[in-house]
Amino acid sequence: MTQEREENKTGVRAVERAADVLLAVGDKELGLAEISRETGLSKATTYRILHSLERKGFIMQDRVSGRYSLGSALLSLVSGALYRHGDLVQVVYPAMQRLWRLTKETITLYVRQGSSRICVAEIPSPQPLKYTVGVGVTVPLHAGAPGKLLLAYLPDEERERILDGIELEALTRRTITARQELEAELVAIRAQGWAASFGERIEGVSCLSVPVRDAHGEVVACLSILGPYMRLGEQLLMSYLGTLQEEADRISTHLGVVIPRRKAGPTGNPT
Repeated sequence: MTQEREENKTGVRAVERAADVLLAVGDKELGLAEISRETGLSKATTYRILHSLERKGFIMQDRVSGRYSLGSALLSLVSGALYRHGDLVQVVYPAMQRLWRLTKETITLYVRQGSSRICVAEIPSPQPLKYTVGVGVTVPLHAGAPGKLLLAYLPDEERERILDGIELEALTRRTITARQELEAELVAIRAQGWAASFGERIEGVSCLSVPVRDAHGEVVACLSILGPYMRLGEQLLMSYLGTLQEEADRISTHLGVVIPRRKAGPTGNPT
């Protein structure tokens, strides 16, 4: 291996470790030992990363408790991403409300941000037992229906570049970690026009996602229904597919794309 390749590998690993630290902190306040434990890094390595992130404003430390939380620089980046998608959220929100009233489940809108997906809008389920994401939360693309759908519709070269640069980490026992298996599923998603997942990112969570397209026909977001599997099993989840697609098509039409009429499936629902 050449020196340049070795340096590139070292640099990528450093970025991955910094990302692991940021994801571990999330919306919490954690101490050094807790972050070290969650990331699997030594305390010395964790401290060095935290110190570097703090200098850039991505992490801040409470000088009294010694605990760490996300810094203003990172929050500013997230806020900027949400602001850029504000117009999209305004267009999508009425459809999300209709789906929420129909399903009584959590409805989310995701867009891609690099090799992750970010939740830009959410209406939580009104039921006591529910699953929510949180606006501004980022998730790896390979885990769960929304990420897989956004990944599936990327141009081939861009999708390959992202897959080459990410680790297919197992978030649960159902997360797809074999690249060949993931690529086969992405082909199926593009062919069928939707993605479903059951416990791939969080155990016991069902999710169904469909694409939202812009005026050029490009997939710019995905609209999703999610909830606990014990209530939202596969049969009930898939019964919402036709309505979810209709709402996504309505949004896409509003954004300027011409959506061809869907053919009726075996059950009479659009496909």
